[in-house]
Amino acid sequence: MKNKAVGLIFLLLFWIPVIQAELTLKPIHPQESVAETLNRRFSLENALANIGSIQGWLDSFRRLTAAAKGRISAGAWKEIGSTEWDTQTLGFANLPRAVEGALRHQNWLLKKALYQLALLELETGKTSPQKTGQARQEMEQAEKEFQAFWDSMAIAD
Repeated sequence: MKNKAVGLIFLLLFWIPVIQAELTLKPIHPQESVAETLNRRFSLENALANIGSIQGWLDSFRRLTAAAKGRISAGAWKEIGSTEWDTQTLGFANLPRAVEGALRHQNWLLKKALYQLALLELETGKTSPQKTGQARQEMEQAEKEFQAFWDSMAIAD
């Protein structure tokens, strides 16, 4: 456990800051600061909401495909793409859930690493018990959310 913790601290204290120091982020939208983009547009909550939108669009395309079947030539049908049964039944169901699973799993791993770092910082007096408790609560919440997702997950095949 101590070796993992030392490795985690090395990663968090030395490797990540170097990467951040090399980033030169400029606004990607004229009405949005870099901080707004990172904290709002690229947030976990926004990403999960967007997955819901994408699932809705895929469902719409699936219904449109069913309604258009037999009304479009085979050549045009092939050119449109993503109209095959396996794509619409398996892919459209599985892919958004795979992305959601990756996001939720990565969030849990990050919160777990931050909690482990907080424990080590508490041992050395670099943080307070309150901040360590907050890190633990965030990790437990991320774990609960990932577990609920996992328990609800079914792969279409």
